[in-house]
Amino acid sequence: MNPKLMSRWLPVCLLAACGSAPLSEAALPAVSPHSEMAPLDGVDVALRDRAQTLVARALEDNQAIACLADLVAAAPRRVSGSAGADLAVAFCLQRMREIKLANVHGEELLVPHWVRGVETASVLAPKSMPLRITALGGSIGTPSEGISGELVMVRSFEQLQELGEAAQGKIVFFNRPMPRAFARTFTAYGEAVPQRTNGAIEAGKVAAIGALIRSVTTTIDGHPHTGAMHYLDGVAQVPAAAIATEDAELLAGLLATGPVRIEIKLGCETKPDVMSANVVGEILGWERPQEVVLIGAHLDGWDLGQGAHDDGTGCAHVLEAMRLLSCCGIRPRRTIRAVLFMNEENGLRGAEAYARAHGYEVHVAAIETDGGGDTPYGFTCSLKGQSGDDLRRLFMPLTEFAAGTFLTGGGGGADIAPLGQFGVPLFGLITDSQRYFDYHHSALDTIDKVNERELAIGAAVIAYAASVLADR
Repeated sequence: MNPKLMSRWLPVCLLAACGSAPLSEAALPAVSPHSEMAPLDGVDVALRDRAQTLVARALEDNQAIACLADLVAAAPRRVSGSAGADLAVAFCLQRMREIKLANVHGEELLVPHWVRGVETASVLAPKSMPLRITALGGSIGTPSEGISGELVMVRSFEQLQELGEAAQGKIVFFNRPMPRAFARTFTAYGEAVPQRTNGAIEAGKVAAIGALIRSVTTTIDGHPHTGAMHYLDGVAQVPAAAIATEDAELLAGLLATGPVRIEIKLGCETKPDVMSANVVGEILGWERPQEVVLIGAHLDGWDLGQGAHDDGTGCAHVLEAMRLLSCCGIRPRRTIRAVLFMNEENGLRGAEAYARAHGYEVHVAAIETDGGGDTPYGFTCSLKGQSGDDLRRLFMPLTEFAAGTFLTGGGGGADIAPLGQFGVPLFGLITDSQRYFDYHHSALDTIDKVNERELAIGAAVIAYAASVLADR
């Protein structure tokens, strides 16, 4: 997930919708699985039935997890510009055709091509020991012999600035933990992630020779977490890597007793841009096909694990939502368009290209899923005041599935954000993210961390939201 719009993924309210599925007669229970639920005051019965139908069908068919499994098997490492990204584009085009979407196509765009290479580190003094690191996405490499130097530890950019010349020629160790006190993990992520995105810039400003960043997770373990970083014109570029939190704690302990020298070797490099594509498919509206409700996720992912939660689950949500709408016979008044964006993690080129190509079209809403595949709680919405409040009743049926949160004045994710400049209402799926950053951008982001029922309900919730927004 791109950190640019973390502030939009915050608080929580309540609202929702769901329904029961067209199962075979033999498969139907004697009592409806929803019959024990008390009626919701003010909820449209037809919308409640729609929500129940979608959720029951998603759980019965259990195709969301199958879709995710197929994606990560076909393209487990999907960094923009890589062979894995090409395989992911081909897979999703084929999957959209299999579920018989209309106008399935790829929309080409140039994307960055950064490759990882060797990455090692070790403590040289006061005693020799290995360190577990990973290059940050976009970092330059080190010379082949690596870089070595004394470590200086800081917990803020202000502290680094105060060191000034004392940091010159040294390796800066940014050791600000992701705060534990925040109940909302995306808030905590937003507090800590600037040291990853801008740490190399700040290190360059003080003439340091490298930047080492504590992985952005509350978990203390041996797995480094990568993510995008940036350079600034006019500031010397230095190599940047993330270190596992266990090793960050070790370094902090060593520094408390005296000077520490380390060595880092990174073989990463940025190659010329290459061609890739956003993947697009539609369910055409029967009354106003020229008006669009977009549901989207990002197709690229980091290369340490499978990108299962970030954002393979988002891709599975989108593809399964479109399948559910079709197989449940829900024909929307407006067109529902699925867009799987390329290059969210390290550039947002797909988001920008889509906005340039389609911003002139009438989008009545855009929904993004980029918070993992855990239990869905509801949606954020960029609309404020009465405009947002007027939509609440449409989402109320989802309260039966604990997915009725509806936060106005928020927004969606990074890929749909450029559509906001055209006045498009933006929505983001809210999920239970307490475990999300345990895996995020690391080798631990694998499909075994995804619960199939939670993933299925998330897809159904998105299908419901897209359909009611398309019909209003």
